[in-house]
Amino acid sequence: MSQPPLAQLTPLQQTILDVVRKYPGQFSRSGLAKMLVGAKSWQNKDFPEYGRLSKYRRKDIGYQVEILLQQAYLQLNGHEHLIPASTLNEAGEAG
Repeated sequence: MSQPPLAQLTPLQQTILDVVRKYPGQFSRSGLAKMLVGAKSWQNKDFPEYGRLSKYRRKDIGYQVEILLQQAYLQLNGHEHLIPASTLNEAGEAG
């Protein structure tokens, strides 16, 4: 899937991308979704973004994360945590 211009991302996708840029390598796919929707099962409620997308379901957030991965805006590091695509070095490690 090709990467559309940033201006064509939906507000939901832009929010997800902004959070991953702010906290690279902090969240798995499901962890990010739990934190953003404000899931009670999410352990660390100290993130200011906790519950920011509470009108969505975790499934909705997860689907958008998958799209951003396919469009190469996001990547997974060696621990299967989300990072912005531009933060991997040649060895595939966050840097």
